[in-house]
Amino acid sequence: MKTGKKINQIRKMVGMTQEELAEKMNVSRQTISKWETGASSPDLENAVHLCELFQISLDDFVKGERAMENEAKISLQDLVKMNRRFQQMTITLISGLFFVLIGVLAALFLKALYSTTSSIEYMLYRYIAVGEYAYAPVDYWKLVMPALLLILIGILLCAAYVFGKWKEEKNGQ
Repeated sequence: MKTGKKINQIRKMVGMTQEELAEKMNVSRQTISKWETGASSPDLENAVHLCELFQISLDDFVKGERAMENEAKISLQDLVKMNRRFQQMTITLISGLFFVLIGVLAALFLKALYSTTSSIEYMLYRYIAVGEYAYAPVDYWKLVMPALLLILIGILLCAAYVFGKWKEEKNGQ
């Protein structure tokens, strides 16, 4: 797209007349008309002023469609990479939550097992069945360790997810 056509298009999108743009640019309406028809082009100072006024980059203003085509290709590639990264991060989060859930369920099961084995009913049952008052000698720490390991793995995976999100936000800004 030619510079004049671009000025015309942006001016109309913003809803300005040639006279209003000429006032803001401190040039005549005829100058704006010449820019838009392609009879002349704005000098560098006026081009920068136009870019500031319309809030576009000078690079986009000067290069035109070729720059936008390249940006679209890059954006599509970036979008695919972001989608893959999002999928990986989601899998990490779900895995972390799964490990935490399984660990907590295992810990709750062990707590229930401990409560059951140390209850009075179980001690009476053992006394009647075996003749001992002592409850079953179970090393509960050996049973708790896998549950704690599952919880730790889950917490680490969730922390990896949070760290990845934080790193993305930091790099995005």
